[in-house]
Amino acid sequence: MVEAPEPPRVRDGKVPVKVDPAKVDRDVQNLVASLDFHVTFNLPEVSRILGAEYDPSSFPGGIYRKREGYTFLLFKNGKAVLAGVKSFAELKVAIEKFKVEAKDKLNIRIKDVDIEIQNLVLSLDLHVEINLESFVHEIYDSYYSPELFPGLTFKIYDPSATFLIFSSGKCVLVGLKRLEDVDRAIARLCETVNNSGAIRGWRKD
Repeated sequence: MVEAPEPPRVRDGKVPVKVDPAKVDRDVQNLVASLDFHVTFNLPEVSRILGAEYDPSSFPGGIYRKREGYTFLLFKNGKAVLAGVKSFAELKVAIEKFKVEAKDKLNIRIKDVDIEIQNLVLSLDLHVEINLESFVHEIYDSYYSPELFPGLTFKIYDPSATFLIFSSGKCVLVGLKRLEDVDRAIARLCETVNNSGAIRGWRKD
């Protein structure tokens, strides 16, 4: 005979609200990657032809802003930083477009590109109201100073990431370097929030 599952614990006559990681809204706001094009850039020429900003007295690289909303920081040794894309697919498209520009306008043929994610920034929505004072008193590695900032800072170490948590249940996730770690980080957040006793209830939008 199969035993019935244990019913949820009732506190003060109410079944406690629990956040399901699968139902957390998530949206990538920014992806930052370091690149190596394995070529040499003539930065004055890049500035003149592509319209990149270049002032070596203030910054050693060329700042190439694209109308799509992302930016390349280009360096003489062929290394670069790409910021402002919102997915790995958009990252690859941005790189392929730049390779075409380099070939057609700079006469530089780029073959292999090394890519390393440096930071992911995501906005999250847990759809619950959270008592941040209760959370910070219960959870280690959290910090809350409402007179300085309305959000609570909560750090995790496996994977390594930081959450900014607001009383509305909306959060910002920063510090991840791998897309495959997003689900694990959100699961850790939900587990911690659920165990903190700080959930006031579902947010009424």
